[in-house]
Amino acid sequence: MKKEDEKWAYYSVIISRCLSQLFDKESEYYVDIKNDTDFTQFIYVLSVSVPANLYNKLTKENVNHLEFNHISNHLVFQFSKLSDEI
Repeated sequence: MKKEDEKWAYYSVIISRCLSQLFDKESEYYVDIKNDTDFTQFIYVLSVSVPANLYNKLTKENVNHLEFNHISNHLVFQFSKLSDEI
C-alpha cells in the first residue's frame, strides 16, 4: 500500500481522538447519553447529519442526507476494494 493511501487511517485516529472528548465528563463537549433514544439520535447525527453537513460546507454543494448516503456508499465500496488489496 502506498503512503498516500494510508491517510484514511491517520484521519480515523485523529477524528476518533477528537470524538473521545465527547465522552469525557470533564470536557466542555461532554455528551450525556442516558438511554437508547439518546444513543440512536447520537449515532444518526454522527453518521449521517454531521458528514453531510461537512460535505456540503467543503464542496459548496447542497445534498440532503439521502443523497449524501449515496455518496458515502460509493466511498465504502471504493475503500473496501482497497482493503481487499492489502
